Amino acid sequence: MRTVTLKPGRAKPLWMGHPWVFADSVASIAGGAGDEDWVRVCDGDGRHVGYGFLSPDSAIAVRLLSRDAEAPAPEDLLQERIAQACALRKRLFPDPERTNAYRLIHSEGDDLPGLVVDRFGEDVLVAQFAIGATYARREVIASTLLEKTGCKTLVARSAGYERTEAIHPDAEHFLVGEKPPSALEIREEGLFLEVAPLAGQKTGHYADQRENRMLVGRMAGGLDVLDLYAGTGGFSLHSARHGAQQVTAVETSPRSSAAARRNAARNGVADRIVVEEGDVTNWLTALRAQKRTFGLVITDPPNFFPRGGSSRNGMKAHRELNVRAMSRVTPGGFLATFSCSAKLEPVGFLEMLRSASRECRRPFRVLRELGAGPDHPVAGGLPAGRYLTGFLLQIL
Repeated sequence: MRTVTLKPGRAKPLWMGHPWVFADSVASIAGGAGDEDWVRVCDGDGRHVGYGFLSPDSAIAVRLLSRDAEAPAPEDLLQERIAQACALRKRLFPDPERTNAYRLIHSEGDDLPGLVVDRFGEDVLVAQFAIGATYARREVIASTLLEKTGCKTLVARSAGYERTEAIHPDAEHFLVGEKPPSALEIREEGLFLEVAPLAGQKTGHYADQRENRMLVGRMAGGLDVLDLYAGTGGFSLHSARHGAQQVTAVETSPRSSAAARRNAARNGVADRIVVEEGDVTNWLTALRAQKRTFGLVITDPPNFFPRGGSSRNGMKAHRELNVRAMSRVTPGGFLATFSCSAKLEPVGFLEMLRSASRECRRPFRVLRELGAGPDHPVAGGLPAGRYLTGFLLQIL
């Protein structure tokens, strides 16, 4: 086994519970064969820190899995923690007739770094292997997941880190079991939703917004609703189910727009949901010209902080969007606004909202801070694992 030795003073975050060793904290890597990815970590004084997966070309050099004195077998750790994660989800979602789609494995939140798995219905798992170590062990991970869940199929989607993790992807999707259909139906709190396990962003469905879709939907009774970046219509469906008078859903993707229309018809609310395909900024400009306002506005944009992009530009984009969104809310109405980037933490998000409020002269009160559901746990030592942040506001 190779040993990763840290520079003096760089182990303090690890002693405090942080699970990552950053590349600029590494003094040396010694011993063992050339490409072994299971390593021991020691501080600058030679004291044992733990064991983890090595990513030699990444900014995160090691992700810790164990702090035990004796080296566990990594495959045994993976199998044990997969079983624990599956047991937690059975407790969270005991009734598959009501909800049968959720995040099954949430990387460091389940002590399984570099692994994300979503469950879709009774048979299909969609995985992302984000580091070389989990990709190399994909066969044992897949067989364990299928055994513990009773699902018939696991298919892998790109995690977007293949180059930095020196992963050489399969020519086709990694697949165990039968190839899943291009679209399948899931249940989310009693609603039927179409998901695309082989298409769309990430794993094909945003399970992280489930709790927020329910909460925001309950606010929609009797209101006109504007759902921006509507995706496949999750917020719109929950709003219509809870008695919204009319929902205008704006989505840029033709595929998602078509799925949103099918979802509205499948759930019997197509008469109250109008899906508009087009650029959100253009729609907001048109609505301003019409002086049209809504009792509830929802904005769930894509990541405005792309990897390697400017944080300043990302913050500016969020501010401009929220100025426009606040201006479309009827006085006394509500705004549910989100960011899906860990770069925009709750404190910074709220300060950005205050700045947007001052510009459009629309004061607000905070009703609730929002985040991902309990199937997206955050490791106590890694607050950056919280990536979804939102606020439910009343606009005055």
